[in-house]
Amino acid sequence: MLLTNFENLETKLSNAVKTREWKLLQQMFNDAEIIYMIGNGGNMAVASHGAADATRLTDKKVHCLDSQSHLTSIANDHGYDKIFEQWLESYADLEKKTLVIGFSGSGNSANVLGGLYWADDNGFTTTMISGVESTRLNRPLNEVCFHNKYFHAHEILSVMSFYELIHGTGNNCPTIEAENDRKYGTVGEKHV
Repeated sequence: MLLTNFENLETKLSNAVKTREWKLLQQMFNDAEIIYMIGNGGNMAVASHGAADATRLTDKKVHCLDSQSHLTSIANDHGYDKIFEQWLESYADLEKKTLVIGFSGSGNSANVLGGLYWADDNGFTTTMISGVESTRLNRPLNEVCFHNKYFHAHEILSVMSFYELIHGTGNNCPTIEAENDRKYGTVGEKHV
């Protein structure tokens, strides 16, 4: 018996992908040339991992502010609440079709909201992926809410969500067996 409540993650994701908000996110993801993913703590790890795999498995350029020196220099110069806004201002290409996805378990992270507002003000599409509905979102931005009780469940669902988005582009993730065969050839023969 598990000690951790994982909140029926597959059911929650299955319910979320049926929503109007998810369908809009999938369309934004499919249409975007460049995608920025933002989040704090475990959601930053999700954003970083999502950026790496979405770039590797699709034709999208996907970025995350996962440089510790850059993140801390922005926080030092402009304050933690402005890190994503300042990063996007420095890096975003205003000429490209761009999507900014913000991950927030509470839906209320000030720096994630600030990044999404900056993106919206500059003509980018945006989506918040939240664990509970935001009580601080003060404009009509797209929000996919998983209705979670626990932060860990939200973070795991967020990881699952970017793979669902990748598959929604018509791409897919290789199986472990196929990757092993690609890297090492037939079983028992390791290629260097």
